[in-house]
Amino acid sequence: MLSWKENLTPVSSEFDDIYFSPENGLKETEHVFIQGNDLPERWKNSNIQNSFSILELGFGTGLNFFTTWKEYLEHEDRFRLHFLSIEKFPLRKEEIAKALSVFPELKEIADEFLNSYQDLIPGMNYFRFSKGRIHLNLFLGDVSDALRETSGKADAIFLDGFAPSKNPEMWQIETLQNLKTVCKIGTTVSTFTVARMVRDSLSAVGFTLEKRPGFGRKREMLTGKIEEDTFNHSNILPNDPGTAELIPQEKPWCVRNYPKTKIETAAIIGAGIAGSALAYSLSQRGIQVTLIDPSGIANEASGIPSAISHPHLTKIPGTISSFTLRAFRYALQFLSSFANENEFKPCGLFHGVTEEMNSDRFRNGIANHRLSEEIVSWVSKLQDQPNVETDDPTKIRSAPLTEDIGEGVFFPKGFWTQPGAIAKKCAEQPGVEFIQAAVTEVIRSTPTSPGDSEHSSWKLKLQNNDREVYADSIIFCNSHSIGELLAPLFDGEEPFPIKKVRGQLLVLKETKTSSEMKHILCAEHYLTPSIHGEHVLGSTFDEFDLDRRPRSKDTEQLLEYLRNKYPSLKWNQDSVLSERVGFRAQTPDRFPVLGPVFDPKAFAETYKEIELPRNRSKKYPRLEPIPGLYVFGGLGSRGILSSFLGAEILASLILGEPAPVESSLLESLHPARFLYRKVRK
Repeated sequence: MLSWKENLTPVSSEFDDIYFSPENGLKETEHVFIQGNDLPERWKNSNIQNSFSILELGFGTGLNFFTTWKEYLEHEDRFRLHFLSIEKFPLRKEEIAKALSVFPELKEIADEFLNSYQDLIPGMNYFRFSKGRIHLNLFLGDVSDALRETSGKADAIFLDGFAPSKNPEMWQIETLQNLKTVCKIGTTVSTFTVARMVRDSLSAVGFTLEKRPGFGRKREMLTGKIEEDTFNHSNILPNDPGTAELIPQEKPWCVRNYPKTKIETAAIIGAGIAGSALAYSLSQRGIQVTLIDPSGIANEASGIPSAISHPHLTKIPGTISSFTLRAFRYALQFLSSFANENEFKPCGLFHGVTEEMNSDRFRNGIANHRLSEEIVSWVSKLQDQPNVETDDPTKIRSAPLTEDIGEGVFFPKGFWTQPGAIAKKCAEQPGVEFIQAAVTEVIRSTPTSPGDSEHSSWKLKLQNNDREVYADSIIFCNSHSIGELLAPLFDGEEPFPIKKVRGQLLVLKETKTSSEMKHILCAEHYLTPSIHGEHVLGSTFDEFDLDRRPRSKDTEQLLEYLRNKYPSLKWNQDSVLSERVGFRAQTPDRFPVLGPVFDPKAFAETYKEIELPRNRSKKYPRLEPIPGLYVFGGLGSRGILSSFLGAEILASLILGEPAPVESSLLESLHPARFLYRKVRK
């Protein structure tokens, strides 16, 4: 709850404290945080590699973020800005707009932000602004949880919670000591308070502190910096001389790796939606990308006529639901500005109750994930709202199937896409070169031929092509064929399992009745509304019979499903315009593999006794993954949903940027999880 002073300064009823100085909040931010961290001088004169990262404790009205954004615009051609902010009590869009209305110089920036400030979920919410130059990770939750889940290093820290006397939990040593995981040599900090509790907490982290004149009526403020001689060098990771992170005793292979040299080139094998999305994300960061695929762009599984997307809700929060919720809200944000109305539409998706997805699971899933109606709501029966015609995206609009459909959940922004068109648009960006060829061999090499990058570490040989491709990083995105190219690097042993799963779908002709459908309908299968005069009904699932040809029994199975589920549509064999067969790439745990690749034999040798009781108190050697080698695959039936956020995650790992998801999710996505499971056995 907020109250307001006469000059529209917002006041928190929870903490009985103001959000910013009533004298001039904008000037206060510039003095305490922008100048307090010496940002203008550092941005002007420092040799910033690719990006600059800021961590903020206390997002509030967003004033610090918007002021930083405004200052950054003078330097945006030199580097990207990553801003990670933590907020336990997020304000509503209307409250932020009202608080910022007194700063007209921020209106254009604030408007861009507020247009995307929606579909928020607990935990990490990822945004991109200013044509992709500004990245915001907004963590909604407790500071302690956020700091433990943050993956990446900060160049500067803004401490802007409510005053220590009002909100002591945020400022105590037990909380702020977690800043160690995001600090490196040279990290700076600033805050408006000089309270003893705050000085002690920051000193414990390793900051050398200095008092400076405060803003307005505040006599003093506090700044600090991590100096090299304050580190315990026995804890420094070998490949990042600027980190103070301890090597964990459990799962040391999950520690982030940071590039030792500047990454300038990347080769992506596989031009489906995952590879194309990654090509886009890397090219937006100034990386020269070579995208390689023998069949063209999105001509395999990604070439289906239309795909549908929605979050996958589990009864209690878990890996799959957490990832798909984050992927869903970012895909909505990305596609809303990237794709046109013929390629993407958030038309709403109704998921009916099934034997696996029963009403108890749905109801508890919504409550336990603390999701708003903006994302999902429970619907007892579709005919509860038989004639609703509204622009409110949380409301189900009238449909012709009200008698056929029972209870379930409604995702108001569930969407369909044309994957092939979107993949091609991603691949057609400046800085992306597409080569239609098969890769026959992957070689670790340092090229010496003229024009090649001096530090490129990979060489690709192409079939029926005299050209050799060199790159600093190579990423395998070639679906179920990843193992064929990857295994030879490790004497035939594959570092993770990916299997091929067959799926068949039908394209159906539009009828007068079906043309009135407004939403995607899901249960055991999915049915799209009319898209360019056609409906898509999908899809079967078969991991044993991998025939590439359409099968009549699968067609009949899908039509039988329609007859039983939606009898009013009256579709039959004559309604089928075409049958399509595709192959998903799936891991045993049905979760993507995304991240760096380890040598399987070296991993087994290094961590073979990691689970033994006598070794629980030991630290383990730091085994580094193969430099410049990454994988992005095993997306299964959620390829569209996973690709856009997955591409941003992998781009951040390759370039050493803060990751747009929690560390626990990175661990769950890590390709080495399968090697770890072997070791535990």
